[in-house]
Amino acid sequence: MNELEELKKITHYMLDMHERGVTDSAEKPYQHPTWTYTDEQLFEKEKTELFGKLPLLVGFSCELREPGDVMTFADMADIEVQLIRDSEGHARALQHIDKAAAEALAGDLSHCGAQVVELPCDEKYGMLYISLDPTAELSIDEHIGDLKPWFEAWNLDDLHFIGEHVWDMKSNWKLALDTFCEGYHFDILHRDSVGDFSLGNIAQYKRFGPTQRHHRLTFPNKPILDLRGTDDADWGMDIQTHFQLVHFLFPNVSLLVSPSGVEFFALYPGKKVGEHITRYRSYWRGDLDRIGWSGTTPKENFEFIVFVVDKEDYWVSGNVQKSLNAKRKKFSTFGKNEPALINMHRNFLTSMGIDPDRKAPLDHDASVENVANQSHETRVA
Repeated sequence: MNELEELKKITHYMLDMHERGVTDSAEKPYQHPTWTYTDEQLFEKEKTELFGKLPLLVGFSCELREPGDVMTFADMADIEVQLIRDSEGHARALQHIDKAAAEALAGDLSHCGAQVVELPCDEKYGMLYISLDPTAELSIDEHIGDLKPWFEAWNLDDLHFIGEHVWDMKSNWKLALDTFCEGYHFDILHRDSVGDFSLGNIAQYKRFGPTQRHHRLTFPNKPILDLRGTDDADWGMDIQTHFQLVHFLFPNVSLLVSPSGVEFFALYPGKKVGEHITRYRSYWRGDLDRIGWSGTTPKENFEFIVFVVDKEDYWVSGNVQKSLNAKRKKFSTFGKNEPALINMHRNFLTSMGIDPDRKAPLDHDASVENVANQSHETRVA
């Protein structure tokens, strides 16, 4: 893939949409059932079917640079996995071993105890993927599908870790994820932050992967308008500073890749259906002394994103969950201008064998069954 030519195509597409006053849209609105944010049975099914079986992006190669390096994954309740660089340079994932014991191995896994379980782990393009299902066949290439050329071009093997922030929130993991899947709120919610340099309510939406469950939203920045009428033969790689490439990697990752760095958000179910954990890690591409495309240092960029998500996006998410917990509103209508939200949520349900147009929550079936059993017992008595 010629990355520059692909970036030029994106630029032309964004300029055309702005000129016509349109954004990428779905075929029709979708009445999304709000019980998906509050249903306990669905919550348990998600932990089993989505997080317990599917490939999970948990970090990047730069966090396991040398043999013997260990990184802990413990964002799922009652699950702890140690990722270790073995003595031959391969990334491995071990369960039923604590970090101190993993570090003591110094990369030599031949001394693991019999209780240690090795989980599927794959490393490619600078990404570290695991599966919590010991029997799963894990392949990054198969998982990302036609996103492969992009990750090949980005060469994320040598990122530099900048900082980490963890949110432990009283909001469902999918509700928090919603904030990364549309841009029309920029002008209002982020008026003095992101909205100051972004063009609101315009986004290119593309789906990727063998099952089309991944997506990328491209949000344009205001300076892109300066390119209108210029010869694209004069455009260089710096045109990528005129838009944000925000990826959703099914089932739980939002990944922003820019010329400066990588912003990695991984969202996990909490202890209850109305709780979740977001782990945000910021990485820098290239020289750490280099100023980013937005004029910020790596640390300033990290602190800015934490502020925006914490004080603006997640403040809203937490308050919306309070309303959803009341269970008074049966549906939220996703408009045609929200194709990413529509397809993401429908895919969550269909991937677990649930009709995305189902009106009743899963626990409704259990309630009906209990009532029927009680009636039967009464008649028998």
